Parts: sequence; structure tokens; C-alpha cells
Amino acid sequence: MDNVWDLNVRKGWVVGLALAVLSIAATVGLTILAIVTPLSIWVFLQGVGACLTLGFTVRVLYQLWGLVNASYELDRNALVIHWGAVEHQIPLASVREVFSGDKLKGLRIRLSLRWPGYCVALGRTIVPESDAAADEHRPLDPILFYATAHPKDQIMLRTQSVTYAISPADTEAFLTALGERMEMGPTQDVEERSTHPAFLDWEIWQDRWALGMLLGSLALVVLLIALLSWRYPHLPARVALRFTPTGEPLLVASAARIFYFAVLGAAFAVIDGGLGIFFYHRERPLAYFLWSGLLATLGSLWAAVVSILLMQ
Repeated sequence: MDNVWDLNVRKGWVVGLALAVLSIAATVGLTILAIVTPLSIWVFLQGVGACLTLGFTVRVLYQLWGLVNASYELDRNALVIHWGAVEHQIPLASVREVFSGDKLKGLRIRLSLRWPGYCVALGRTIVPESDAAADEHRPLDPILFYATAHPKDQIMLRTQSVTYAISPADTEAFLTALGERMEMGPTQDVEERSTHPAFLDWEIWQDRWALGMLLGSLALVVLLIALLSWRYPHLPARVALRFTPTGEPLLVASAARIFYFAVLGAAFAVIDGGLGIFFYHRERPLAYFLWSGLLATLGSLWAAVVSILLMQ
């Protein structure tokens, strides 16, 4: 009996690859447009768009890597879903019900990046308790989708706490093999478990203070660049960057040098933010100190830039 069952990945691969190519083209186009366009707020928006499309490309390529490395491994003890760096082990002894996805009622799938031929998502729905009592429903939450077919064509395996949705290429043969293995019974006890990339378990993702300071610092840097890009076309060729206590210009330079403040802010964000992340699991108070100092520094840069712009 076969132990490894493949999926039909052709459609998902073709559509996903097309999305990646279009996203790469958009990134290149926006980058070129930003380079040849005189500096303004539109150049800033084009740069932000290029960063977003680049991030989208990376995400699509990562999901395609998971798709081409997807399979289901079945033996008498468990069904193991392999999907890139993610793995779910489902003991056959824990499977309470196996049914077709066309029995799902009121399916709600959480917003995620998916496309025809690629369905990895978290869903919630209700399913009829039995054909004899089709009007009575029970919760079926959550549902983990690791499939390439439409939900109606998927196989649902319900355990005590989770329902797994899969789509082996040969559905009938898989169901036959699954039934035979469940009838024979397990040869050993295995546990229901899931594995995923270790960084997803970092404590920092649950630390609102840490995330708030890091995201706040990033927002201050990005908004500072936006402000300078917006005001730059309206500045004179030379601007005063430093003033005496009486308000007299002390340092006059090219208007482009005002972007040094943004470069300085970005450098502080990378250094202090990176050091804070490095020390987070070793000396958490030190990480908080670095991030709070970073916010104070960026606030000072903002005050300096606003005062300079108001004096022009």
C-alpha cells in the first residue's frame, strides 16, 4: 500500500507563478518610475508601492515553495500533512469522522492569500449532525485547509478539536486506503501535533509593548520621509539647517541635505531596533530601554525637521 499521496499542484503552481511574475513586474516598474521622477510625495508613494509589491512577491514565492513540497503521508498510525516547513500529524485513532467538503454549511474562511489551486487557510463553519437531522447543526471549529481543490471537493477529517481539509490527487484511492488503515487499527500510540518555523513561537509576537515601540518607530521614520518628500519641491535651493538662539541662520546648505535627518532616523531605527531584538530574550529591560530611547530620538528628529520647515 502506498504511504505517500501527492496533490494536484499544477493549477496552483501556474496561477501562483503568474501572480509572482506580475508582482515582480510591478516592483520593477514602480522602482524605475521612482528613479526617473523628480523627488516629491509621488516618488515616496511609488517607493512604498514597490516595497509592498516586493513583499507580496516574497510571500507568493514562499507559498509556492510550500505547495511544491506538499504531500500527505498515511500509515496505520497517523496521517501526516507535509506543507513546506509546516507539518501536522493526525493520529488515525483520534479521527472521529471523515466526510466530503460538499457537506459543509455556512463556510467562512479567514482572509488570507490564496488563489485557484491553492487553499491554505483557517475556516469556520457548521455541518449537519446527520442526514436524518439535517436541520440540526453542530459547531465545526476550526478547520485547517491544506488543499489544492475547491472546498466542496476536499476531504474533511474531524478530530476532537480540529478538522483538517485535504485534497489528495486520487481521492477514491486515498479514501479506500484510509478506511483500510483505520479498520486495521494502529500499531502504536502517536500524538496529535503540529510543527512550524520556530520564529513563529517567539515571545515578542505576544508582547504588545515591544511591538508597539517597534511599529511606532517604523511609522515615525516612514512618515518623516513622507513629510520631507512632500515639502521638498516647495523648498528653496538652499535652506537653513541650524539657527542661532535669536533665529538667525547658522548653517545653510543644499535643500537635499534635509533628507540627512531621515537617513539618520533610519540608521537609529536599524541599530537600536536590531540591538533591542538581539537583547530581548537575554536582557528584556535593556531592550525596552533601547526602544524607548529610539522613540525619543526619532521624536527629537521630528521636532528638528518641523522647526526647520517652519523657518523657511
